[in-house]
Amino acid sequence: MLLKDLIGLLEKKYNINLMEKWDNSGLIIGREERNISKILICLDITNDIIEQALENKADLIISHHPLIFNEIKKINSGSLLGKKILKLIENNIAVYSIHTNADSAVGGLNDFILEKMDLHGKTEILFKNEFENSMIGGLGRVIELEEETEITCIIKKIKENLGLENIRVVGTKAKIKKLAVVTGSGGSLIPHLDKSIDLYITGDLKHHESLDAYEEGMVLIDLGHYESEVIFSELIKKDLKKEFDGDIIKAKEKHVFEII
Repeated sequence: MLLKDLIGLLEKKYNINLMEKWDNSGLIIGREERNISKILICLDITNDIIEQALENKADLIISHHPLIFNEIKKINSGSLLGKKILKLIENNIAVYSIHTNADSAVGGLNDFILEKMDLHGKTEILFKNEFENSMIGGLGRVIELEEETEITCIIKKIKENLGLENIRVVGTKAKIKKLAVVTGSGGSLIPHLDKSIDLYITGDLKHHESLDAYEEGMVLIDLGHYESEVIFSELIKKDLKKEFDGDIIKAKEKHVFEII
């Protein structure tokens, strides 16, 4: 499949207009006219991921986090990023990233994590994204559970279904009816949450924002940034299998932190 056709396929669901203004999703490296027969999907493009792409003879890496995020003025072997870019170009490996548009898309990462958690109830978009006079997605999800549930039961279900040994919890409210989820780093959104939300699930919570929320009587669960988004590869593989007839490989990924 031509890369431009593959991009068109992905952007039917992950519309590039859903990307936040500060983001850099889309085609990072590569020619749209080249043919793609093998794809590697990952969360972050590390040196190890590039080696996996080389070993598997991948034509394209699809990542959640963009390889190039901030403005760069030089691409050379004097920096880690420069070395990665040069290695990818020299080995003719294209890079396409689906970041905040994957978070906001209907059926995207935030919907997928709720599906994985096996939480049932009426679901709505937390912060709607509007363009071209049409609501097509938005950041985060709110779910009203079918019945009030003990937070201990929710924690147990999340840990089991996401394969997590530990999660961080702020607050001990006994029963939860309405909860919100934002994958990745969602602490900055806490002040904008509706007061009717009993539980907020995200990653990368900071001490002071968590402390303020606790004193306001809020209940928070910090899954971890990596833990809330590592399912990206599973989601994109599921999407691509429907129409891409080449090889799709989920990268072998490792958390940068170790608990010892």
